[in-house]
Amino acid sequence: MKGSQNYGGNERGMTEEDTLSGKGRSQQLGRMGEYAVMAQLLSKSWVANVYSPAADTGIDLVLLTKDGKLRMIQVKTSKIYESDGTWFNNISQTHLTKDSTQAGMFYVLAEGHPPGRFLVFPARDLLEKFQNQFKGTCQGNLIEFVGGFPAGKKFQIRHWGPTEKRQQTIEARTKSQSVDKYWNNWDLIK
Repeated sequence: MKGSQNYGGNERGMTEEDTLSGKGRSQQLGRMGEYAVMAQLLSKSWVANVYSPAADTGIDLVLLTKDGKLRMIQVKTSKIYESDGTWFNNISQTHLTKDSTQAGMFYVLAEGHPPGRFLVFPARDLLEKFQNQFKGTCQGNLIEFVGGFPAGKKFQIRHWGPTEKRQQTIEARTKSQSVDKYWNNWDLIK
């Protein structure tokens, strides 16, 4: 019976679907995103090195450019859904507001399992998207930047799959509002 197999005698009884969705594995899922971002950055000719802080203080990676600039990066890794849509549920309003005042602070949103698609935002640009409750497209699919749950504490990004929210996607395409300039655009961090 699909979804009923118990893996490794897990006392929580996680099903195959739970395991693949990342349920019960948020730390591993987050670390997977951080390593994927680190690999992308290390492949860039302008990067001297990438460091992972020993303690989690809200900065997941520290990047040193060959020009001697320091960049701080917060990585958020999405769960992925059958629709190919992704949601980022855990962006702290308090942290993003503070981070947006710091020069050289970036947020990288990692999509996929393993992550292979990325949205690269300067923190101030990401905060602006939330403040304006941006609704547009990303790679042709609807993307929404909204307040999350609990209200006033978290932000949420909904990047819908290709077959979801068709009418809203068409309307967003008509308005030509897009975040494609952030899609896999690592040079923004330079």
